[in-house]
Amino acid sequence: MRVGIDVGGTTVKVGYIENKKFIYDYEIDTKGGSLFDKVFENIKNFSKEKNIKIDFIGIGVPGHVENNYITRLPNIGLSDFDISLCAKKYFNDDIEIKSSNDANVAALGEAIYAKIKDRVFMITLGTGVGGGFVKNYKIVEGAHYSVGEIGHIVIDNKHKYKCTCGLKGCLETVSSATGIKRLAYEYQNQFDKTLIDFTNLSAKEVCDKAKLKDELALKVINEACDNLGRAMAMISLAVDPNVFFIGGGVAKCGEFLIELIKYYYRKYAHFAVKDTVIMQAALGNKAGMFGASYLWDENYREEA
Repeated sequence: MRVGIDVGGTTVKVGYIENKKFIYDYEIDTKGGSLFDKVFENIKNFSKEKNIKIDFIGIGVPGHVENNYITRLPNIGLSDFDISLCAKKYFNDDIEIKSSNDANVAALGEAIYAKIKDRVFMITLGTGVGGGFVKNYKIVEGAHYSVGEIGHIVIDNKHKYKCTCGLKGCLETVSSATGIKRLAYEYQNQFDKTLIDFTNLSAKEVCDKAKLKDELALKVINEACDNLGRAMAMISLAVDPNVFFIGGGVAKCGEFLIELIKYYYRKYAHFAVKDTVIMQAALGNKAGMFGASYLWDENYREEA
């Protein structure tokens, strides 16, 4: 059986997958202690309890990882960590371990699920903004394992908020869930009244109030989508995907958000790529687990 792991800041999603179907899936609270030790120990105990034979473990991580070595995961505060060495404490060497960026594995999952073989670009809108590019059911990672790190395209010259990566004006500072909340606070005093509840502020709250035509919420969501649409127009001229999938927690805003992204993308896109398909991802929060579980497969991997 394949195990797909989707690493987040406070929880990690784990899926047990066979023949492209979820047999089990659950979340692990990773607050405190060593994240990967907690996850691997849990998987070892769960598989023993359920009498599961694990053939492969795939992992999606929110940041830079190369050959199972994590350089830096700024959003969860982990750096210089060898996943393989940690895994050896819990599993035999005959269990293959492979990892990639979380948006990469989500892109692979959506491509396989949608049966779109060629040129799929996935954008994840969560705490940050991630991206993944899949061609012929294979993740394209690049010479520095950085293809898809679109959250760090410097695109905002208006606010120039400092990003966790060290740069200023990155896409994720204004178009992620964190960015949407930041913009709401930025513009709060420009409006005499608003429907937004600032005592329980979230990106969903802002999006919900934008649907109700709240002026502050509309200003924020439009600015977030404007920046994302411009970035996508640039991406199209670099990799020319057949489809953009929009996923992550912010994408739960649904068609309202997707239509705004389409509007701004078409506003900035070159005529040759203006009609690129943009759609909401289908697998939701299971895309990362699903894609990670197929990082090692005769059909869905780069040849060694």
